[in-house]
Amino acid sequence: MLKRILIPLDPSPYTDNAIQLGCLMGKQLGAELTGMVILDIPGIEKSIGPIPLGGMYYADKLEAQKEAEAQKHIDGLLDKFQKICSAAGVKHKLAQVQGSPSDQIIKESHFYDSLLIGMRTFFHFESQDRDGDSLEKILDHAITPIYAVPKVLNIPVEGVDKIRVCIALNDSLPAARAVQRFAQLAMPEMMQVTLLTSNENAAEGERLLHQAEAYLQVHGFNNLTMVCTDQAIIEAIDEQYLDTQHVFVVGAHSKHGLFDFALGSLTRHLLQAGRRPVLIG
Repeated sequence: MLKRILIPLDPSPYTDNAIQLGCLMGKQLGAELTGMVILDIPGIEKSIGPIPLGGMYYADKLEAQKEAEAQKHIDGLLDKFQKICSAAGVKHKLAQVQGSPSDQIIKESHFYDSLLIGMRTFFHFESQDRDGDSLEKILDHAITPIYAVPKVLNIPVEGVDKIRVCIALNDSLPAARAVQRFAQLAMPEMMQVTLLTSNENAAEGERLLHQAEAYLQVHGFNNLTMVCTDQAIIEAIDEQYLDTQHVFVVGAHSKHGLFDFALGSLTRHLLQAGRRPVLIG
């Protein structure tokens, strides 16, 4: 069961939506949220650039000034997080660390049940005004399930409509792990789940779907739809599911082309589209 959720904070609407989703999960599951900020010391030092002979004193002053400005932003992020969680009645904690954002997030996430993070990240706000590559690095090394959250969050009003979830399946270990991670959400009464697999062999596809169905039913998920298609998985999702589902669940991420047929390339596709939250198991 989900009990500890880590939300790295940056000054972007992606983080605002991660907090909103975290509060929903916190209320439903009784989970505790940790809002974490990172003082990007390496990024600040890099932004100062080469130091000319005799310029160390001025470089130190500039670094101290940048750190002080960053700390003001950090204090504001923590205050905002605390107010939102308090208003929602969700248990929460605050954390502040220093170092490379991606390295620190990976390290801290080891002892959390889930990581909520924006599909675009702006952790280097002290030193650059564009999005960074933190999510890409985290996906390559984190062991914790990750919710990647889009800029616009389309979640139904609680109690009014079911949350429509599409789980993309194949025979891989990452796909099976994603189903297990999803089952830990423990909100079956709120969800309408579509199990989707792409397989030209209908019998093999149906076998996989029934295995996943049996597993989820034991965990209380009874509102299930099973679909086996001979379309490529990305094509099927773009044409039939991208605009109708609220959340996607996938099992792998690879930037090295190891999962081109199925889930790795699908993960990249969904993150680039930036339309719906993606649970990466």
